[in-house]
Amino acid sequence: MLKSRCPFARHAVVALVALSFATLSAPFFVTDIPPLTDYPNHLARYWLIAGGVSDPALSGFYRIDWSNAVTNLGVDHLVAFLSPFVPVLLLGHMAIIAAAVLPPLGVLAVNFALARRITGWQALFPVAAWSTTFLMGFLNFQLGLGLALLFAAVDPLAQPRLWRGAVIMRAPLGLILGADHLFGLIFYAILLAGLGFGPESLRPWDPVAAARRLARAVLAASWCLIPLALLAMHRQALPGSQSPTTDFASSIQYNVMPGKLATLLSPLASYNVFQELVVASAVIALMVWLNRRRALQAHTGLMVAAAGMIGLAILAPSHAAGASWVDRRFPIMGLFCALAALHVRRTVSDRFAVALASGALGLAVLQSAWVGWNWNAMTDEIAQVRLALEPVRPGERVLPVQHDPTLLGKWRAPGGRYMFAVGDATFRHRDALAVPFRHAFVPNLFSARGLQPLRVLGAWDGIVEHNGGDLASVSALTRAPRPGEASYLPGWRQRFDYVLVLNADLADQSGPFRPPPELTLVRDDGFAQLWRVARPARP
Repeated sequence: MLKSRCPFARHAVVALVALSFATLSAPFFVTDIPPLTDYPNHLARYWLIAGGVSDPALSGFYRIDWSNAVTNLGVDHLVAFLSPFVPVLLLGHMAIIAAAVLPPLGVLAVNFALARRITGWQALFPVAAWSTTFLMGFLNFQLGLGLALLFAAVDPLAQPRLWRGAVIMRAPLGLILGADHLFGLIFYAILLAGLGFGPESLRPWDPVAAARRLARAVLAASWCLIPLALLAMHRQALPGSQSPTTDFASSIQYNVMPGKLATLLSPLASYNVFQELVVASAVIALMVWLNRRRALQAHTGLMVAAAGMIGLAILAPSHAAGASWVDRRFPIMGLFCALAALHVRRTVSDRFAVALASGALGLAVLQSAWVGWNWNAMTDEIAQVRLALEPVRPGERVLPVQHDPTLLGKWRAPGGRYMFAVGDATFRHRDALAVPFRHAFVPNLFSARGLQPLRVLGAWDGIVEHNGGDLASVSALTRAPRPGEASYLPGWRQRFDYVLVLNADLADQSGPFRPPPELTLVRDDGFAQLWRVARPARP
């Protein structure tokens, strides 16, 4: 393939890459509350940080304590700083857009720093924006990945013409990442190590050269030990510090098949396994085509880093030290490393470059359209939750439960209601909308020590689910509690004013709900039902 010098082709590739990134904005036009799984819970905390915690109706339940955590605070600090000037709903929307755009933009920055040009390959990067970790609403994590990539793109290892003394900026930049999210700091160290290892191909017959490259990689990443040590000085405010150290071993849980398979597919996984297979097959076909044409070359160090991330995804637990989805965070990091590492050879023809960019744009359009279609389907559900909550008065307490269908019931559920169509419920935190919109209390706001600056006050602190937790089946209201169910269920008749039932338009696997005599149906909006709890007096 011979390279030609056609300005029109170069401009066409640049335009196609820009259009591909523009597709990321499409889903955000369909709703004012993007239905990321964790977002309603985050939005409630942002509203409290912005001043809602001072509301007399809630000041007896919640308090903002910035000493409660030293990491996972990126958006929280921005909300505290900007909320006097920008409405909270707009701030939340901006945070979600940044969480979607920054990671692929960071991949583009690293790739451009290494290749020194815009290529059709870069039009593929927005496809990775719609990963499981983004759609689940891991906002600080996603922002940390994007910032880590942007910081790596301006590192002297990626930009050799920069002043070598700029390496001293790695420690303060790492501290910013650590404050945002620990995985952002880890990813930054991995990127620096990959860049330090170098772009040259591996030479197994030269162990001395391999040892030198490994030493450079370790030295480059070692700067991240400084911010890590500074964060560790606040060990009482790190993740997992809420539980005694002796409980650490019992906090570790591992995924097994098919959970690990879902982990490895998570970078391209969203709301239906068939759609994910279509996108994955298209990406694989594109890679095969590029390989047959010998169109790509790779930065060896970043490819080694990507392989290491896949290995960690297989070996890492799913839960540890109060953190969830640990293993599912590594595959998207590996994908970003691989995308940044690969670039199109300069010898490709103009026709080939435009064809590659056009194909990548088609995949980006497909992925964004699929996400937007599911978000649009969930818009009515969010509206039904807000309508159902209208009778709730400030200061009242809302107990959330769900109709928990069978696996077949999940498969037949409306679009977007479950990840992979059979996995995690995407609606499990929508009860948190009661906090900003009704000024009411819910027992499952994120308030884990080491992860959020939110504290729950009084006796409630001993029974709430600090990590959010899964919603119990509505059947839990009429039977004895089961192990692993929400800790706020026992004694619910005395503690709560309302019961909010989500997913009420699907059948619960325990059978039809027979409400106890204490419950009176107030509203039934299909997806959401509100029941009043009748009791003589509050405790």
